Formats: sequence, structure tokens, C-alpha cells
Amino acid sequence: MIYRLLGVVLALLVIVLGTPGHAFAEIDSHDRELLVRVRQACLWEGPAGRQAEQRASAQRVREVGRKLADDHDRLDAQVRGLASKVRVGLPGEPTEEQRSWAEEIAGAVGADFDRLYVNRTRAAHGSIFGLASQVRAATRDDAMRSFAQNAVDTVMRHMTLLESTGIAETTSLTVVSTGGELDGGDVLFGILLALVAGGATFGLVRVLGVPGGRA
Repeated sequence: MIYRLLGVVLALLVIVLGTPGHAFAEIDSHDRELLVRVRQACLWEGPAGRQAEQRASAQRVREVGRKLADDHDRLDAQVRGLASKVRVGLPGEPTEEQRSWAEEIAGAVGADFDRLYVNRTRAAHGSIFGLASQVRAATRDDAMRSFAQNAVDTVMRHMTLLESTGIAETTSLTVVSTGGELDGGDVLFGILLALVAGGATFGLVRVLGVPGGRA
């Protein structure tokens, strides 16, 4: 009888506290920072993309705005879902600087709107690329690693799309959300981390995919 009672108590604890399968201690400060910064990026870049879709003077900028907005809708759902599981609180609005960027873009018209949207958004993506690459390479949490990989892929795709408009300026990556300057070394470091992580994953897949191969 006592064992049954203990079983019921344990079952109730699991229901109330959640299953112990996810090790919350594996989430470190960089993991948390990435979740917060991705959420903040989605809060302003998604609406900015919708504005570009509707207001840009160039057809290509409208197309890029739509694609980025769609991606940020999906990414925002992912970051909110993961943050809920790992118990990380997320902000409900972008940073003050990001709000000023959004206001600057919204106040422009015609070609100026296109230029500001493309370059401010490209700068924002460049500022988060290094952090996402670092988390992808260093996190100890599987769910976080998968999310960081998705963030790296999304940032790379978005920067490529923004550059495809033909109006991305080479100096736009010096404007970052932290108020500092993203120099060539930071960008190179992020790219190297992403390449190393991708290469390691590819090699592991090849080894595991070959009959008789050993991990």
C-alpha cells in the first residue's frame, strides 16, 4: 500500500514539475543571451519586413521583406517554445536602439526606405551571427544546439537575401545592436565557428552512415 502511495506522489510531482528529461542546468549565460536576442530581433525585424513587403519601392526589396518576415514569424514561435521549456524569460519588446531603427525605417520613403531597411536589417543580422555560431559550437544542451544551428542558417540566408537587393553597403555591419562595432575579426570568428560545427556534423554523419563505421 505504501509503495502505491509513493508511486502516486511521484506521478503527481512529475505532472506538476514536468518530466526530468531536460537538464536545465545545461543552459548557460550565452544560451540565455541568444534566446533573448533572437526574440528581440523577431519583435522588430518581423514588422519591418512586413513594412518592406508593402512599402518598398523596389520589387526585390518587397520580396526579400516578405521572406524575412515569414522566417521571423516561424523563428519567434520556436524561440518562445524553447524558452518556455528551459525556463528563460523573454522580453516583450525590442531594445531602445532597435525601436529607433524601426522608427527610422518607418519614417523613410521610396529609395531611402529601401536603403535603410536593407542596411539596418543586415547590420542587425550580422551582430547576432557570432553569438549564434558560438552557442552552436559550445552549448551542452541538444535542444539549444539545434536552435542555434537554425539561427545560424537563418542569419546566413537573410544576409544573402538582403545582399541580393544590390543596395547593401559594405559598412552596414559596423552598425550593431550592442552599440559597438562588429569588426572583421568578429565576423570571421563567427564564420569559422559555423564552418567547424558544420564540418564536424558532416563528418559524423558520414562515419555513422557507412556500414561498419565506428563513431
